Amino acid sequence: MRVRRSRGGSLGAGRAWALAALGCGLACALSTASPARAQTPEADLAGDPPDPREAWLAGDEGGDAVESFRHSAPHEPAPPPRAEPPPQEVVLAPPRTPRPNIRVDPRADRTTAGAATATLGEVGEEPGVPTLQGGNEPYEWFLLPMVGFSSDIGFAGALLGMLFHYEEGYEPFRDKLQLITLLTSKLVQFHELVYERVGLFGQPLRLELAASFTATPVGHYCGLGNQVTCSREEAEEGLRSQGWTPSDDDWDQRLGDYYRFRVMRPLLRMALRWAPVPDGIELTMMWEGQYAFSGYVGEEGPYPGSLYAQDYPDGEEGFMSELRLGAVMDRRNHERRPSRGWVAGAALRGSSFLLGSDWDYAGFNLAGAYYLPMSRNERLVLAMRGVVDLIHGDAPTTALGSIGGFWNDMAFGGQLIGRGVRGRRYIGRIKVLGQTEVRWAMWGEPGDFQGLLVAFADAGWIGVDYDDFGGELNQILVSFGAGAGVYWGQSFLLRFDVGLSALEDFEPQFYLSLKHPY
Repeated sequence: MRVRRSRGGSLGAGRAWALAALGCGLACALSTASPARAQTPEADLAGDPPDPREAWLAGDEGGDAVESFRHSAPHEPAPPPRAEPPPQEVVLAPPRTPRPNIRVDPRADRTTAGAATATLGEVGEEPGVPTLQGGNEPYEWFLLPMVGFSSDIGFAGALLGMLFHYEEGYEPFRDKLQLITLLTSKLVQFHELVYERVGLFGQPLRLELAASFTATPVGHYCGLGNQVTCSREEAEEGLRSQGWTPSDDDWDQRLGDYYRFRVMRPLLRMALRWAPVPDGIELTMMWEGQYAFSGYVGEEGPYPGSLYAQDYPDGEEGFMSELRLGAVMDRRNHERRPSRGWVAGAALRGSSFLLGSDWDYAGFNLAGAYYLPMSRNERLVLAMRGVVDLIHGDAPTTALGSIGGFWNDMAFGGQLIGRGVRGRRYIGRIKVLGQTEVRWAMWGEPGDFQGLLVAFADAGWIGVDYDDFGGELNQILVSFGAGAGVYWGQSFLLRFDVGLSALEDFEPQFYLSLKHPY
């Protein structure tokens, strides 16, 4: 089980201004973090833990260096021998009581269904059980007003609050409370409250409870399959076929809304993770219920004349209730900032009238990721992820445009998978996805404040259905990009990415994120 050292005092105004400068002014921190956790003097001097691969550099098993020094030093008479003290009785200490082996679940950012924690030997930290010094409670908190920009939602203003409670023997935290509220220039809203508890009732259980509200008048819908174009020519042809002409007063508005949909969606989520066998396969359960209101504030239904209105005249209004059961094995050394190890998971999910849902479908997800350190200090990391996600039955576009399993992401296109492509541009029941990232923590110390550079590439193979693929069978969707970010304290992460793709004529897409995509 990983051991956390406590920290005390404020992180300082200089670091807050460093965060404010990140992303050329696209993210600002007006309030510094205040981790009220005591710090031992030894932790300040220790630095990074030694790398076992470098142990041969420090050793002198043959004693050659000592002998060389002795032969080169001036000769001195040998000192008289000293009397040896009498032998003392050796008293053995009683065995240490083992700490609870609590498993963890990396669903800290609505992206995963959970994973196991690494053991002390796996993370390579020094043995021993240090205690908190100074009597301070082990809390770390952040309150950050932020500004940013995304090509999908416009300029954004947000307030992020995060509170972490750490306790010895529990990883990655004992409790977490997160609140975020966001409003953008395109009137997209997102508000969410999340609570997580590791070690529920003193058992190897992890609980997550979440409530959120999403509202957007600028959702993307270009159709199904891997060859949708979202072209202006097709939009003009579609409007003319419905009776609109360029001489109409609302022609430009209809043209701009042709590939758009609008929706308001409250959501509740509960997730549990159970580790019946330490360091073994863990079992997951998640229920998610959301109601889709077609329209936006003061407007009901889809945009008149839009492609979405033609395919779904009712705007897919209704209640979606989904139950997910899965298993996962996690051997990463860190939940939010992995630098080595791997994780793999599989999950079945379903929605039915038995769960109160208006849709009836089933899905399967198989996913895994591998993290390879490319430097001895593990500051340079190659991260790779693969996902297979399949759906059968009557599923709404919300399900067709996302994956559901160990990670719960939108794909293909958007902030996490298919960066450089507009969100949810390519959707369908068949998804095979791959991602590669190179992450370099170029300066700063772990656990303090570190600068980050990333380069990435995403690929996807999307099909509408099993008997009607809905596009070119050999069409592989590709995007790529780069970004910068910071690690701060034990848990905070901020990334600013820019994605490009030939699918969007290399028009840059910008993203501000509070986590790695995997």
